[in-house]
Amino acid sequence: MKTVITGILVATVLASILSSPALGEESESITITMTGVSEISISLDKTQWQIGEVATDMEHTTNPAIEWCTLEVIGNSAVKTFIVGEDARWYEDGVGKNYYWTLSDDGTNGENVYGLLFRISGDTARGYVPITKTEGEFWPYSDHPPLEARQYKQFGLKLLTPTYFVGNREMQTQITISAVAA
Repeated sequence: MKTVITGILVATVLASILSSPALGEESESITITMTGVSEISISLDKTQWQIGEVATDMEHTTNPAIEWCTLEVIGNSAVKTFIVGEDARWYEDGVGKNYYWTLSDDGTNGENVYGLLFRISGDTARGYVPITKTEGEFWPYSDHPPLEARQYKQFGLKLLTPTYFVGNREMQTQITISAVAA
């Protein structure tokens, strides 16, 4: 009997020692809150248009005319896109020289003035739109919805060479398409 009482007493002491931290334990939880950032990002599948030699007062279009380049929203935010151009500059051996063709402000051409236009595939309302030195709407325009993540627009370019220019000069220009959160 003494052995049974001693065994019960040892078992009770062991149980109370092992369970005492659980009896006095307190717990708290941590709430983790996070907000994913809006990533504004676009990509173009073409970044150069090599036309080659051009004559005065000529029209050149990309091929295909209005599905030449694809702009895709690769970020996770809906965007509005804008386009802006610049004067064309003479480059010789990679060095910019002091001779320019002025970018037209209405898409027409003239003496040492060139026209540059874009057209978005499926956009039958606007047709070709002038690219100017003032940033303008690329997409959306008017009441059209912005481009959502993974959406894209295809477009083409049209160049109207000046009615007069000095020949044998490699002219380069650049257009920039930018995006902002919609």
